[in-house]
Amino acid sequence: MRHNLVLVALSALTVASAQSHNFTIDPNSVKPSDRTNWCNAQYETCRKLCNNGLKTNDCDDTTLAYDCKCSNGTAPGLEYYFNTIPTFICEQAYADCIAANTASSRAQDKCKSDIKEHCGTLDPDKADLGGSADTTSSSSSAAAPSATAPAQNAPSSSTSTGAAAAPTAFYLGNGVAMVAAGVFAAML
Repeated sequence: MRHNLVLVALSALTVASAQSHNFTIDPNSVKPSDRTNWCNAQYETCRKLCNNGLKTNDCDDTTLAYDCKCSNGTAPGLEYYFNTIPTFICEQAYADCIAANTASSRAQDKCKSDIKEHCGTLDPDKADLGGSADTTSSSSSAAAPSATAPAQNAPSSSTSTGAAAAPTAFYLGNGVAMVAAGVFAAML
């Protein structure tokens, strides 16, 4: 029984750690027209995920810095959705990794597992927003949103300066580590 509990605690810690990716790129490596398109898509996605109830919705197409906050003070988990700056940056980091490793299929596989598999894939058009932008939220939710989960309940980080924002899953990982430590202490 205790071994199963330890295994569950360690598995949760591993999942939380895997979600805390922060990919960076040089914004100048992206064509200005693409950066403008990225910011336009980011703006629209933030608007959709906040159900048009916006407090802040900014994106700088020079630095790729952005800020997305809903009128209720929450920030949607942009890193889980496509058409967002975090996902565009993730996809560019993946493309850069592939280009840098053309001579090694093993290295390209690592690019996929280390980068591409962590890029947002949820469709913001299919997000169930719970009917209102002023829905209460918990930005410390333990799971990534599903396509039908309220976007405001996603772990989130919404401000960036030229790089993808670090999701709060990092902080979730710290919490899971504390739970795992408590489980180990209880076993002693």
